[in-house]
Amino acid sequence: MPRSSFPRIPYLTLLVLSLSLVLAGCRNDLDKVAAVEVASSSPERITHNAEYLYSDSGHVRNRLRAGRIAEWATDPKRTELSGGVELVFFDTTGVQRSVLTARRGLILPKEKRMEVFEQVVFVNSKGERLETEQLTWDQDSARVNTDKAVRIQRGPDIIHGMGLDAAEDFSHYVIHRITGQLYMEPDDTLAVPAP
Repeated sequence: MPRSSFPRIPYLTLLVLSLSLVLAGCRNDLDKVAAVEVASSSPERITHNAEYLYSDSGHVRNRLRAGRIAEWATDPKRTELSGGVELVFFDTTGVQRSVLTARRGLILPKEKRMEVFEQVVFVNSKGERLETEQLTWDQDSARVNTDKAVRIQRGPDIIHGMGLDAAEDFSHYVIHRITGQLYMEPDDTLAVPAP
């Protein structure tokens, strides 16, 4: 049988040469890696299906849930909430006072303000239900307000208005430019026609 004219390389040498080539090809250039920058418009942290609890003096005061929470640490510092938002208000004994839901929201920590948008629904402990498209919660004053159209259902009564100012848990409120439909019992003095 004729011998090959190529020199014979031991298998071990061939294996070492192959591994050296593979490892040399997988090396990172640290200057190139350092040059990769994340855009300043990108959030610093993104959390999915998150739940945050806010406490005061050892008592949970609010529970925030959102499908997606994106936080920016650079100015303007903000937290964007999307994928559905739920904010629950508790009293000092831990009893749920009201529930605020919306499709999306925005938290501005410097201003101590939260805004919620789109299909906003706020239900208080009395079962009164507020519906609007935008609502602002000012933590310093412990108030919520809007200048948008509002609809409040209190049992059979439906009240419409343009704008609202309320306690942060929606226990007390003032409706601006009010219109609506009120249900009255037949023996109510306002339901009896004047003579």
